[in-house]
Amino acid sequence: MSSFLTKKRTKEGFFEKISNEPKGTIINKEVAIRNFEKFISEKFRNKSLENIIEELLVLKKNDVFEYEQALYDALQEWINWNTKEGTKSSTLRTFFSNLRSYLYYRGIKTDQQDVKENLKFGKKISDEKHPLSQEEYRAIVNAYDRHPKRQALYLTLGSSGMRIGEAMRLKKKDVDVSHKRVKINIPAEITKTRKGRVTYISKEAEMRLKPILEKIESEDFVFSFGKDTTDRFHAAAHESKMLTIVLKRLGMDSRYSSNKFRKITSHSFRAYFFTNACRVHGENYAHRLVGHGGYLTQYDRMTEEEKMEMYLGLESHLMIFDQTKNEIVIERLREENQDLKEMKKEIQSLRDEIARKNQILEIEC
Repeated sequence: MSSFLTKKRTKEGFFEKISNEPKGTIINKEVAIRNFEKFISEKFRNKSLENIIEELLVLKKNDVFEYEQALYDALQEWINWNTKEGTKSSTLRTFFSNLRSYLYYRGIKTDQQDVKENLKFGKKISDEKHPLSQEEYRAIVNAYDRHPKRQALYLTLGSSGMRIGEAMRLKKKDVDVSHKRVKINIPAEITKTRKGRVTYISKEAEMRLKPILEKIESEDFVFSFGKDTTDRFHAAAHESKMLTIVLKRLGMDSRYSSNKFRKITSHSFRAYFFTNACRVHGENYAHRLVGHGGYLTQYDRMTEEEKMEMYLGLESHLMIFDQTKNEIVIERLREENQDLKEMKKEIQSLRDEIARKNQILEIEC
């Protein structure tokens, strides 16, 4: 006898359950399910995914061994079918991860050890990642010489470590210009990990960003182009496509041999930041600023002055234009020189105080 609380778990119910997850995550799960549905329609002709799930649930009740054998055989056939279709191993593993969560919701559970023993995905082939050079970065920014807002976008990405999706959802109210460097307060609801964080942007990015901020209101999106709507996921996808047009024009659209993905994408600017942050302050610092969870929790306990000082130590390594880089170096040298002068004054003051006290002692003696 079923409880009045029990309701049938459906595909619609699954997507209602995950409706609060990032839009990209939802779309990835939709793609994986559609892929499996296509396989089912080709393999079993007049059958649907719903038919397969119902059949597996019946087998599960009657014969666990037969159920597991049928489940893993079907999944392996799906993997083999995808391989013949040209789906890369890395993509297929992502498909499986998303499909697995859907099947679990529908009552079709897969054990990790059983997956390891029963399913073969083929070896993952990958190339060494292409590091975005300063010359390439500079060429891309210069290519947008008639689009200062896009220059600001890409300089922001490379000097803050933000994801393109986060930048496209950034509002003016999230940008604090009251500090030595512009501070970005990234709200938890727009991050992939659903955890807010703080980062900064370089003087180069600031010079192009401030004129934009002056023209918009507090609730306006900072990076909004053309006929942008409130659908920021598609706005980010559109910007990535616009970047490919520029890369083709610059002759910088080469691809990896293993998966045919472009070597330079919007993610390359985030990787540029991460690489330089690792070299200057170490991996923990870099992971924390780009929003990878679980790293450098002590960073959050630093004062604003300490966080700013760390970023200023990194900034010159992120800059791509010699003029602004030189200006920043000169600025830092002036500050250090000023600190040195003040230190010398303090030392001289201490010496004078010691001399004065010695004179008093001599008189008293």
